[in-house]
Amino acid sequence: MSLQNEIADLRARLQALARGVDDELLRRYVLKFPPADRLSLYRRTRILIGRVLRWLKLRPTRKLEPWLASMQHAPRSEAAEPIVIWAFDIDRDTLRRSCEGFQTQLADLYDRAPVLITDIADFAFYSRLGWLVEYVPRLSAPAAGYAARKQCYLAWRYQDAVVFPASAGLRADVQLQEFMRD
Repeated sequence: MSLQNEIADLRARLQALARGVDDELLRRYVLKFPPADRLSLYRRTRILIGRVLRWLKLRPTRKLEPWLASMQHAPRSEAAEPIVIWAFDIDRDTLRRSCEGFQTQLADLYDRAPVLITDIADFAFYSRLGWLVEYVPRLSAPAAGYAARKQCYLAWRYQDAVVFPASAGLRADVQLQEFMRD
């Protein structure tokens, strides 16, 4: 199978996973203001006045901060866009070789931040890469559904990112920049 077909299949699978994200999970972890009952009357009044002024378009609405994928200690731009490497059902040594292949190809791209999504716990190796790692553990019952929920959430979180299967890092003959969409 060609890399382009693998990427298309992976994107289709991730879109299906993103549609299956648990709405209750998203509501539970949304960033919220502190509860109003713990605030003083003065503070509640200021918040109410601010909301009214924003509704009347007399005060600008604050934009939400983007989901940052770059790490502070890694040589990447602060607004770097994520490149997701989806690595499930692969052995540790193959994943290491794949990550090294990605590292050599993505070393000069400071406007992109690699994000490894995997079920292999090899954190000493990952920390040397300077990548963000989303770890999805394999758990036994009754927590076996956690991995599926987290995969759906991560597919939703990174739905606009460029996605590569782990096998793409093993291909030295392919330039990954050709497959990145702008």
